[in-house]
Amino acid sequence: MPRFIFESGCEKLAPAMVKGRLPAHVSAVLALLLLAAAGASAQTAPPTLGVLVNQVLALFPKVNGEVLEVQGTTLTLSLGQRDGLVAGVELTAYREGRELRHPKTGEILGRTEEVLGRVTVQRVQEAYATGAVVEGTDIRPGDKVRVSAGKIKLTLLPIVEGVRGDLAEAVTYELIEALNRTGRFQMALGDAVNVWLAAQGIRRQDVLEGRGLAQVAPRFKIENLLVVAFSRVQNKPYIDVRLFTFPGPNALLTTALFVPPAIKATPKGDFSASGKPKESQTPNPVRSLLSRLLTGDLDAGTYSSGETSMPLKEIAKFPFAVVAMDVAVAPHDQIPRMVVTDGERIYLYKIIERALEPEWTYQADARGRVFSVQLADLNGDGVLEVVANRYHPNPRILVNSFILTTKGGKPVVLVGEVLDILLAVDPSGDGIKKTLWTQPFTQNGFFKKGDAQRVVIKDGKLVTDAPVRVPSAFRATGATFANISGKNSIRALAFIDEFNRLRIAAEAEDLWRSATPVGGGGVKLEVMTQNERGGRSYIYTSEPPPLAVDLDGDGIDEIVVPQNQLPGRLAVVYKGPAGYRFQTVNSGFEGTVTALGAIPGESAPTLVIAVVRYQHWLNTVGETQIIVTTPD
Repeated sequence: MPRFIFESGCEKLAPAMVKGRLPAHVSAVLALLLLAAAGASAQTAPPTLGVLVNQVLALFPKVNGEVLEVQGTTLTLSLGQRDGLVAGVELTAYREGRELRHPKTGEILGRTEEVLGRVTVQRVQEAYATGAVVEGTDIRPGDKVRVSAGKIKLTLLPIVEGVRGDLAEAVTYELIEALNRTGRFQMALGDAVNVWLAAQGIRRQDVLEGRGLAQVAPRFKIENLLVVAFSRVQNKPYIDVRLFTFPGPNALLTTALFVPPAIKATPKGDFSASGKPKESQTPNPVRSLLSRLLTGDLDAGTYSSGETSMPLKEIAKFPFAVVAMDVAVAPHDQIPRMVVTDGERIYLYKIIERALEPEWTYQADARGRVFSVQLADLNGDGVLEVVANRYHPNPRILVNSFILTTKGGKPVVLVGEVLDILLAVDPSGDGIKKTLWTQPFTQNGFFKKGDAQRVVIKDGKLVTDAPVRVPSAFRATGATFANISGKNSIRALAFIDEFNRLRIAAEAEDLWRSATPVGGGGVKLEVMTQNERGGRSYIYTSEPPPLAVDLDGDGIDEIVVPQNQLPGRLAVVYKGPAGYRFQTVNSGFEGTVTALGAIPGESAPTLVIAVVRYQHWLNTVGETQIIVTTPD
């Protein structure tokens, strides 16, 4: 196996890079080579269903905590990431009462409990979380919240249309067995529910949207309902999955995926909005990168450990945590470049035949830490600028962003002292970011809601050109443009909102929102406020930008986004004949995906992934691997 050695040639040009090969624990990547849930072996659980099992399992962690603070319907809880909590989990709120003692022995048997309502977790930090009250009003600081440590009663409801009954039955029982193996669920099959729904004339789509299910829970004594709706997409068996809790129903999970590779047909055509086969297809077509990502039928490569993994190459290893990265092809020389930052320094590299060549290093001053970097050609000279956002919690400093360019092989400040958050975008689809937006900073929420301006560079300063229509939930980090809706459709803005949901919007109109959390792994941004009680700090996160890239060569973008709520997860969003589809991919990485990039290619793009293995619980110290996909 080859070894890759990187030397800067000059200490000031690049950080030390560690020579070596990709470790085995991160080798099987970017495939549906999925782990079964806790307690299940890889030999017994089907790969694709393993992702679904893990998604369901993550919504029922064994946790018990306390309400720390109540502000209206928003609660601060003493539970966080270290407790296994993820956004979307629903907790029961209760209040402990008097002690119960055995009347003869005097032994304390426990305490009485009063159930107060239910809380949905919204934001999760390392040691605490915030949630919204969805039922109940009399919740106070000191009350308790939990997900029971006992087995969760879960009823599985298959809805079969367009696929063979024996295939649906096989998948249903594989899923039940995989969930049973976790030891967390008491499974039941909802055949009687299906009969009742048919008698009531409740259709498949109504069930997926939760309509008509309010009567199901009391009638069949159901606490949690996992709906698995079978259909056929691109001539392949496909399942839409919803998880509802009662009373309600309340939707905890929305996802969709193809059935395991062993029982599905070879894909035909592309996966994008047109739904038409490509003219270049032959009876034995070359599998697109998108097709291989979604089906898990990937070719083994140099660093693979299984039959369904993608060829990879490690092109660098940094002895620090890369907090942001971007990749672009420079117009003036057509050489791909990569910019990375550790928060203090910014490094620019050329990518020559999948190897890094240092170009320059910029040492930022002490007025904060850089939390995002982007490559863009903002003045049309063909030379890539670096757009950097920087922040310091000191109220006298706060946001102070800047833009760098290259002159004589060295970094030069093109624009400095920008008090707004910067976002470089490609709204026209030219393949390079040429437009710059700003969003004002605000202490209440960090990103000023619904406010964005298009700006241009004049005489070393940014001048407002025009306002930009964006949704009220827009945040100027974790955002990109894509033509995911089709070649002739308006380019859509894809961004991660404050609740870690991926949104797709056309100007100010929301088109789609993921039900499953994405993102995570960004820089924590502390905002300190002062009030009559002395002040408080609020933590916000700069999300890694989603990657808009044409994975199947049909001219229509797909969106790939990190899903760091569960280690090693990515999500692929694309638009098929049935609408927007969201599929989780278990990359196999044992680390946090802090950034994604892509280099266009003749047959398929090269994906560039930054994976950080943190060595400190504050996620400030670690090492980073830069890994690329390689051609077949």
